Amino acid sequence: MPIRRVQGKIRKTKAIQTHPLLRKHIPASQWLNAKSLREMLQQHPVVFVKPDTGSGGKGIIRIRRLPDQRFQICTSRNCKNVKFHELLPAIRKQMRSSPYMIQQGVHLARYNGQAIDFRIIMQKPRNRWQISGKVVRVAAPGRFLTNYHQGGRAAPVERVLQRVLTRKSEASRIDQQLNILSHTTAEVLDRHFPGIRVLGLDIALDRSKRLWILEANTNPGTMLFKQLPDKSMLRRIQRNRQYMYRVY
Repeated sequence: MPIRRVQGKIRKTKAIQTHPLLRKHIPASQWLNAKSLREMLQQHPVVFVKPDTGSGGKGIIRIRRLPDQRFQICTSRNCKNVKFHELLPAIRKQMRSSPYMIQQGVHLARYNGQAIDFRIIMQKPRNRWQISGKVVRVAAPGRFLTNYHQGGRAAPVERVLQRVLTRKSEASRIDQQLNILSHTTAEVLDRHFPGIRVLGLDIALDRSKRLWILEANTNPGTMLFKQLPDKSMLRRIQRNRQYMYRVY
């Protein structure tokens, strides 16, 4: 049986939300329309509008609530301020044909002043899921996206956690929680979508030390791992990939 790919952020988010542990780590997410846009901006100071089938950070729009009933809308290239009635038309100008979702914004932790999140590569070369790679994605200066194709760069998890978190025990706790969330997410998605064997999980750490599962990709890129001085994770990812394509 070939390795399965699953498209649709909302589809995978709904599957993950069925698990009681994971549900607490999923940002609020809805299909984008005028009603959901108003509701989400009433509930959250920042939201992200994303193409449901996009990748690499392409097409993502950040909307920030400002005083006096105004809103800041940012793409990867520029920002502008608009009133609410101008907001949906401005978003639609940026949209491609894909359906779009709207997601609660997470106040990302920062490393050397730049926003960060984690990319976890899960693989199932045989009968069990394993973490083949784990890296921090660091946004480029002035950018709000950490994706490699948006200028994001790699940094080792241990180094970043030691810098971001003041206590060694706290860094260890977050690292362990990352592992638990990653394995649980892989197992839940495997039950919902039999045949998947690879996942790229994007998990954010906010400034109150809470982890959020932002996205699960069944065809993830691994370019960031080439940037790390230690190539052991890259070799493991490649070795598992070769085995799976040979067997499946």
